[in-house]
Amino acid sequence: MSYINKRGKNTAWRSHVLNNLVAEAILHEKIKISFSLAKHHRKPDLTELLDKLIGYAKEDTLHSRRLALRYLVNKKHLKDKRGKKLLDKLFFDLKERYKDRKGGYSRITKSNYRMGDNNLRVIFSLVP
Repeated sequence: MSYINKRGKNTAWRSHVLNNLVAEAILHEKIKISFSLAKHHRKPDLTELLDKLIGYAKEDTLHSRRLALRYLVNKKHLKDKRGKKLLDKLFFDLKERYKDRKGGYSRITKSNYRMGDNNLRVIFSLVP
C-alpha cells in the first residue's frame, strides 16, 4: 500500500524526530536512544543541528532566537512551558557553559542492550 507512510521514508517524519531528539537532549542533557535511531540520525544531522543551535545561542540576537525557535518547538507549543524552558536553557545555561568552546558539544557512547528485544542502546549527551 503506497499511501501508508513508512518509518524513514517520509521527510516530515524524519525532521520531526530529529527536532524532538535535539529538544530532549537540550532539556535533559543526556538521552538514551536505540543504536538504529542514532545511526539513522547520526552525523551530520543530530550533532550538526545541536552545534547550530548552540551557535545561535552564542550570538544571542532576536534573529538567532527566532531561528532556534524554528527548530525546537512546534507552533502549538509556543505558549507552552516546555518551549520557554527550552529556550531559557539554551540561551542562558548552555550559552555560558560553551562560551569558550568552538564546537563539538555532544557525544554518542554505546551503552548496554535493552532487556526485551536485545537492542543496543546508545547515550547521546552534551559534553560537560
